Amino acid sequence: MASVVLVATLAAGRTEPIAAVLVLLGAAYAVTLVADDPTLDARSAIVGAALLAIGELAHLSVEARSAVTEEADAVARRVGSVAVLALIALGLGGIVLAVADLLRAGGLATEVVGVAAAVGAVGLLVLAAREARGDAE
Repeated sequence: MASVVLVATLAAGRTEPIAAVLVLLGAAYAVTLVADDPTLDARSAIVGAALLAIGELAHLSVEARSAVTEEADAVARRVGSVAVLALIALGLGGIVLAVADLLRAGGLATEVVGVAAAVGAVGLLVLAAREARGDAE
């Protein structure tokens, strides 16, 4: 369902529904986690990095249609920066998962690590949104 909405969004050339697509994809992953009931899913760092890359590349594909680039390789550089950002998110997510795995029996310590990971993820999304807004202006 979410991939169909993403394709329709990209075909329409609109950026507003991209956030809803990312929410749908994240919700689908959350449903999978609830159904499987894993103690700690090691794939969550990959899913987070993929969602970040999907959002950034979707915005880039819509913006590249109407944007006048000053330099010929501006889009290629932005794709490269998205790849680096996704790799950084993957690395940070892996570190957080490793720490959470070590502290799994800790109770409160695990919750603190989880909150820190959530704050870090939201911070990365805000940073990416500001960068995208700055590029659009």
